[in-house]
Amino acid sequence: MSTYLVPVDFSKTADHAAKYAARLSFEMTNSKIILLNAYYVSEYESILPTPDMIITTNENIADEITRRLEALEKLKSKMLEINPNAEIEVSLTRETLLRSIIDRVNREEIEVIIIGSNGKKAKDESDIGSNAIKISKSSPVPVLVVPPKADYQSIRKAILACDFKKVKEVIPMHALKNILSKHVLELLVLNINSGHKIDSQEEHFLHEMLKDFSPAYHYSDHPDTIKGIVKFAKSEDAQLIIALPKKYSFFESLLHESVSQRLTIKSHVPVLLLKD
Repeated sequence: MSTYLVPVDFSKTADHAAKYAARLSFEMTNSKIILLNAYYVSEYESILPTPDMIITTNENIADEITRRLEALEKLKSKMLEINPNAEIEVSLTRETLLRSIIDRVNREEIEVIIIGSNGKKAKDESDIGSNAIKISKSSPVPVLVVPPKADYQSIRKAILACDFKKVKEVIPMHALKNILSKHVLELLVLNINSGHKIDSQEEHFLHEMLKDFSPAYHYSDHPDTIKGIVKFAKSEDAQLIIALPKKYSFFESLLHESVSQRLTIKSHVPVLLLKD
């Protein structure tokens, strides 16, 4: 069974990611979606007043839990309208977001975490979307980041962006094979080369590693790696961009707070951040 973990905070961004997951599950005959909401109240909030002189009481907490559970069920109903046969579990935890995600991944075999990235409008912003990269860095499983403009399409074509450096150390083959085996798709390997000579030995290693997927190789010069990837994805009408996790990969530079603005906001294509 493919299990998708979808953290939600009831923002437009998170709802979009949840509905994307519902459409994805429609194509997977044996899948499950977990809607996870984290409601953490520190002990200080229950004993110290806010600047508005409000103290969070046990009654306040109980009311908020009820409200959130009702919101989870409402979102579940919307997702079942998309896929009536979907298996959807709702879960509310009292831990922080990251702790809740890690705990769930450690307890259950999660294939991928699906989160939304924030749009440019403040009203669209989500705490989860703002922490997309922190979640990606902390998660032991792949994270699929869904841009606000990304409507679900069957994954027929995926782009693996690679700089052809230390490929044996950079590419997590087990994770890549697990993802690619679930979809019948065309794999495009993209090398964005900003004037650097390609190491022929590394190129040979890469061809050997990926030969089972029969990928097409593309080479492009672009002064801005991110813009080059997004432009290529658009021109090829790809449905997925696969990013690599290792420190030698140029995607390491993406694992900062600017990634939402630099890649997922610019892109109409979901970005899958692989893990070892």
